[in-house]
Amino acid sequence: MFLERIAVFTLQVRAKVLTLFHYLLRETDSQLGQIFFTCCLIFLTWLLLYTWITAYALWFKISFTIVYLVSSLLCVTAIYFIVKRKRIRTSSKTLQVYTLNDDSLGTMQQFNLKAIALTNVQADAVFKAFSVKYLDGTFQSFQSLIHLKPVSLRKRLVWKDLSPKRAKQVNRQTLLEFLSQLMIGFENLENNQIKELVDHYFILKNPVGSTQTLSTKNISDWRTNKAAYLKEISKIFQQHL
Repeated sequence: MFLERIAVFTLQVRAKVLTLFHYLLRETDSQLGQIFFTCCLIFLTWLLLYTWITAYALWFKISFTIVYLVSSLLCVTAIYFIVKRKRIRTSSKTLQVYTLNDDSLGTMQQFNLKAIALTNVQADAVFKAFSVKYLDGTFQSFQSLIHLKPVSLRKRLVWKDLSPKRAKQVNRQTLLEFLSQLMIGFENLENNQIKELVDHYFILKNPVGSTQTLSTKNISDWRTNKAAYLKEISKIFQQHL
């Protein structure tokens, strides 16, 4: 039992670290990822110099040097991929075109999802209907979601619907129901895939401007949620299809 708990904890830590790593790699618009790994590299270099000028045992200095080389390689690799994957953006009055070496598009398409059949008129009507209460953003970002195309972090849709029981909590349940009505095959995704999809296309923000997150528990709760307020989502779709 003890070893099993250690194994579960190790897997959870590994998942969190991978999530953070992928998030930092995606954070190209704000340069957060590049700044983070650069600071790590500088800090590790300072530690290495401090270790060698301090009266530590030789074996400790050599061991830390090996750790430094491995960690530095990781940081340099991360910085390289961030620089390589910078988005070259061409703006016009109605269109933004992204030319990038990014695997996010391939990842989303591997989810075996496709949007319900929508004409441009229907897509615009659905977007405007949900913009009244549920979301903020541009129609271009909504189209990116429908076609599973990459979207800039700054252009993600903002889900603003609030929980009926907690006024300061974004309603994750209506967001998940919205996606299940919009995307064919959404219910068949694993919880971590749903979380990745939501993180790529949405920001969850409450009225005071605090950004919130979607957890796997929220997703598990949604799978068994039969609340009446979720039916409002399907009604809006039915009214505009």
